[in-house]
Amino acid sequence: MPTRISSLARSRGVRLARWVPVTAVLAETAVGAYWDLARIPYVRDTFDHLGYPMYFATILGAAKTAALATILTPGHSPAKEWAYAGLVFVYGGAAVSHLAAGDGPDRWAMPVLFAASTFAARAWLPQAISRGSAVRATYADERLRYC
Repeated sequence: MPTRISSLARSRGVRLARWVPVTAVLAETAVGAYWDLARIPYVRDTFDHLGYPMYFATILGAAKTAALATILTPGHSPAKEWAYAGLVFVYGGAAVSHLAAGDGPDRWAMPVLFAASTFAARAWLPQAISRGSAVRATYADERLRYC
């Protein structure tokens, strides 16, 4: 009996651990979108330091908002793949920008962590099953049952 309890606890722990990168990515995307669109002083200072025009903050804020809305929408659409890919480009681009500006790990490590978390969040989500493949699988199961 102890093995059953420990395996259930481990299974629950794994499921809970999968939400860590998802929560981190969604929280960072929501906060980052707001900061970009509001152009808070931290964003203005960072964009000045990196040499980016301020209108780029509006573009990033709108893209993050769209990605957040797409990810939070129920279902498994191909748009979700694009949303996750876009976030990897946003965070990867931020890390590369800080590296190119000569900044240390205190400036580029967090964007790298968020890019990795975005990969993990996407990888651990349930895979979509197309309607056609579900029908084919059901048909194959029925054929096997009568053989």
